[in-house]
Amino acid sequence: MTSQDRFLSGYLPYVLRRADQALSDPFYEVLAEYGIARSEWRALAVLHEFGDLGVVELASTALSPQPTITHALRRLEKRAFITRAPGTTDKRQRIVSLTASGKKLTKTLMVEALRLEAEALEEFGEVADLVHQLQTLINAAEARRQETHRQETRRQEKGAAHAG
Repeated sequence: MTSQDRFLSGYLPYVLRRADQALSDPFYEVLAEYGIARSEWRALAVLHEFGDLGVVELASTALSPQPTITHALRRLEKRAFITRAPGTTDKRQRIVSLTASGKKLTKTLMVEALRLEAEALEEFGEVADLVHQLQTLINAAEARRQETHRQETRRQEKGAAHAG
């Protein structure tokens, strides 16, 4: 097999996913010990970082489909790690908050996550440059996607105006 045939080993999304798995697997074992699913962890971590959020915003920020987050929230609520309350302006909206026990659990898990990350990366030295480069890549890709979406919306609006 030639290097040209080796698509996946040079395809950045695949390489990043493999790195994610390699770094995350030990932490997933910790989550299992605590009886916390990955989707529940993402919800807890996002709520810790961003505070109270609506379900749609929480799902978006947690990079999870809304139904997945909704199921995770039900499980977390049953165990009293979160509460859901009606929104102030839209009573159909649910605002999700960490409880005291949810905050305590999240902090405990964050300590474990950071410890395992540091352990996994200790031989690589400072990774701040890599993280910065990846953040720059993410920002550029998201900006490009938003611009493409805006252009497509304008084309559709012009097409609808000409058709009408």
